[in-house]
Amino acid sequence: MGSRGITRSTLRATALVALAVALTSCGSDTDLDDDAAWRTSTDAVETSGLVWASGSTVHLPDDTTVDTGEPVRAFLPAGDGVFYVPEDEAPPDRPFTDAPLWFVAPGGEPEDTGLTVDERGGVATSPDGRFLVVLDADYDEGSATMRIFDLDTGEAIESEDGMDTSGIDDPVDHLLESEVEILAITDEQVTARVIEGDVTYDLTTGEGTEADDSSGVVDPLVSPDGAWRIDESVALRELLVSESGEQVVPDAGAERWGLTTWVDATTVLGYAVAGPGEGGEVGPDNTLTMITCTVPDGACAEVEGTTDQRLLLPLGTRPTYELNLTTPEAGS
Repeated sequence: MGSRGITRSTLRATALVALAVALTSCGSDTDLDDDAAWRTSTDAVETSGLVWASGSTVHLPDDTTVDTGEPVRAFLPAGDGVFYVPEDEAPPDRPFTDAPLWFVAPGGEPEDTGLTVDERGGVATSPDGRFLVVLDADYDEGSATMRIFDLDTGEAIESEDGMDTSGIDDPVDHLLESEVEILAITDEQVTARVIEGDVTYDLTTGEGTEADDSSGVVDPLVSPDGAWRIDESVALRELLVSESGEQVVPDAGAERWGLTTWVDATTVLGYAVAGPGEGGEVGPDNTLTMITCTVPDGACAEVEGTTDQRLLLPLGTRPTYELNLTTPEAGS
């Protein structure tokens, strides 16, 4: 845990009595501490730009680092810090469900939010960091609730729009088949697949309406403004192509590179592959480093401290929030 005097395990142990009183049951019936530090933001962190994590350290766009004290399985920046699921609560060999969501601010001590979340579309934060959203599905009862936390005001909203099960013979089976999940989130609304179909919720009111094509579900290969696309036609030689057909070859500083997702309208995230080889094969003689590249100039820069590391991007990043830059060992 490093040099901390108080660890997450210690905090969990000392909180058990309080939690036993506060928690009436799992899911949307859980009573949360309205006075908890994470509920109301007073010193919001920067969320616009590249955010990534390695081990127990989360790196924010303004070069602030947040130490969780232990390896992170998944994280989201919002409010005054970082919401995260500890790796020891959610083994990396399978998708996690009902994992405890913790919070820590820069230089602060971790605290259990009292919420539990699922890896697959169960939790999200707005790009501006103001809202935390949890899709709370109860597979014992076959019900679900959209929970919206305004981290600016401390207000919490629960919405059951799109969650009516009155006409369903077997709500549990229907919930399982529906595969409820958060699909996309903007600064104003969140779109989710819920019991009655795809619904878009207003983040300030919780009101849900039937989702349409403009609800924020996007292609991860396309820049947020739609002006550029990642062309994956040639493995580890991806190009950037504009709407007009202009092709930009990233100046990755290596003979091969991969591009994964967009950070903003002009910045794409990827990795450079140094060492011998061709095509899409990566071996023990290669080293991989995370890079960012910009359009239209194609300039790229290495991200310090990422070479040969297992990295995480914010949970929900598409096509994946896990970026494994380690290489196979010789003979494997």
